[in-house]
Amino acid sequence: MIINRNSSRMKQSKNIIRLFENVVWDETMLPSHISMYVSLLQLWSTNQFRKSFRIHRDEVMKLSRIRSLATYHRCIRQLHSAGLIDYAPSYDPYKGSLVEIIEDRDQSLRKTKTPAPNAQKFVIPDLFEVELYFTERDLSSSEAKKFFNYYELQNWNVHRNKPMSSWQAAARNWISKQQKQVLTHQ
Repeated sequence: MIINRNSSRMKQSKNIIRLFENVVWDETMLPSHISMYVSLLQLWSTNQFRKSFRIHRDEVMKLSRIRSLATYHRCIRQLHSAGLIDYAPSYDPYKGSLVEIIEDRDQSLRKTKTPAPNAQKFVIPDLFEVELYFTERDLSSSEAKKFFNYYELQNWNVHRNKPMSSWQAAARNWISKQQKQVLTHQ
């Protein structure tokens, strides 16, 4: 009986190492992604490796040492997009979101999904991410909605239909322009 438990734990340890290698080999993953993924693996272990389990944002942020809500949402969405996890947000803080660690991620899929070095794929943000970004900078949710709606109408292109590379950079420019307008009107 003890041998079966040990072999089961050994198998799980090998699976965790293999899963962790998925995130390390993906060149688009930053230290914040890796930290979050390790935290999710730890929570998966705590939940006895169930197919899916519930997480709470505060707990994951604490474990992964992520302090920014925008970073948390960006990382979890990108881990989902990369096929490392299946993430179903609940938007209910008491219920928690549902996560599934994807165990059978094909290595050939990982290699074809990895972009060329220094190339980053633009991901259109969700409105709540933009709102978080703006509120973290002490700006109103309505200003975030104006920004989001403006670029949504532009198909997330900047001037002369050039595709946007970073919505955060565009938001910083937007905020800077808004602050200059406020100063000139005073």
